[in-house]
Amino acid sequence: MIPVDPLQGPAVVLGMAGAALVASRSQGIRRAGFGAWIVGNLLWVIYATVEGNAYMMTLFGFYWVTAALGLMNTREREATARFAP
Repeated sequence: MIPVDPLQGPAVVLGMAGAALVASRSQGIRRAGFGAWIVGNLLWVIYATVEGNAYMMTLFGFYWVTAALGLMNTREREATARFAP
C-alpha cells in the first residue's frame, strides 16, 4: 500500500472537492468550494516550501489568492442579493 503524504493527500482531495463544489449553482456550496481550495492550496504552498520548490510555491500561492478572491466575490453577491428588490 502506498502511504498517504500528510500534506499532498489532503491537498489533492481538497482541490478536487473544491472543483466539484464551485461548479454548483448554489452560492453556499460554491462558497464551500472556495474554502476547500483555500485550505488545499495552502497545504500545497507548505509542501512546496518544505521541498524547496519555488515554482510550485508561486503557482499555488497565486491559486490561494484567486481562491480567496473567489470566496470574497461569492460573499459580495450574497450580500447584494439580500438587499436587492
